[in-house]
Amino acid sequence: MNRLYAIFLTLGWLAALPALAQTASFTGTWSFEGNDNGSSTNSFISVSSVSYKDVNKFGANPYTTAYSNLGVNIQNWKVGACTNSEYAELSVQPTGTAKLTLNVLSFAFSRTAQGPQQISVRSSADGFGADIFSRATTENYQVATISLSSPAFTDQSASITFRIYGCNPMAGGGLLKLDEIQLTGSSLPVTLLSFTAKPDGNRVQLAWTTTSEQNADRFIVERSPDLTEFTLVGELPAKGTTDQRQDYGMIDPNPTPGINYYRLKQRDFNGTTTPFKPVSAIVRTDEPAISAYPNPANTDRIHLRLWNADDATIRLLNMFGQTIAGQLDRIPGEADFRPVQPLPAGLYWLDVVTTDQQRRVFRLLIR
Repeated sequence: MNRLYAIFLTLGWLAALPALAQTASFTGTWSFEGNDNGSSTNSFISVSSVSYKDVNKFGANPYTTAYSNLGVNIQNWKVGACTNSEYAELSVQPTGTAKLTLNVLSFAFSRTAQGPQQISVRSSADGFGADIFSRATTENYQVATISLSSPAFTDQSASITFRIYGCNPMAGGGLLKLDEIQLTGSSLPVTLLSFTAKPDGNRVQLAWTTTSEQNADRFIVERSPDLTEFTLVGELPAKGTTDQRQDYGMIDPNPTPGINYYRLKQRDFNGTTTPFKPVSAIVRTDEPAISAYPNPANTDRIHLRLWNADDATIRLLNMFGQTIAGQLDRIPGEADFRPVQPLPAGLYWLDVVTTDQQRRVFRLLIR
């Protein structure tokens, strides 16, 4: 049975098409309405639940009426010591290649009469080395509003963790009360919009598109037959930092017969390498294929690359299916088609029929 395939060979998908990469707002919230779970308004940013180090929630009433509905009660703070070893902890994590910027951390806090007399906050941005907030506590709720203006909170691809410390309780059973923890900020969307691998005879055409780039030095493409060991296919320079869409392309001239897995990696100027999800292409050694190079082609000469098609019948057709007269000069793996008359610009078709009557139709542009 003859099968008809149309392979689009235009290189238009390699052209850069400007499009702004919009930031998306982010709010992470921990409300303690009967649990310690967090929620995120941004699908590119995940949030952890609140965890506790060397302290615990009050067993009898872990959640009671607080600043807004319920809040959490934390006990067993060390009396007479302030070692920054006891804390409540939460984290935010960009997913994929998203970049996270944090603006403000806020939360409500109070204590019981015997609870910690001081509260402080540190972050992983400096290895928990310095307070970004510190204040005396009272039995009435106060609201901490912490501006996160440091560059360490801007365009981050790694997780960021915050710890809330209690200090100097009057008794170990004294409670620190927390409620309505909220982080606000924004994210740049995942930078990789697409990554494709398309067989083209005995080659594979690779293409990828980014929506934004941050300090990107280069892109690296690797190939593997089994997703275990990868070999280098090639590298292309990246655009550095840009908020415009960028399109890239590369050809693998030496894929292996059968399935090939391709892995794309972005390497930043600081040496950080981000791998993306592999894609695959199947190179069929028994099927004919043909490609024109360049494409769009010239009006008086069309250079063809042949795969399993050295003895095939090749015709050039116009949009109406009419055969274009011309001369076909062949050498193994290649051919040149020279029309009798220069061709008008437009869309044409290469009709290929092999000796075993397999038929393929390939799209061609003339400029």
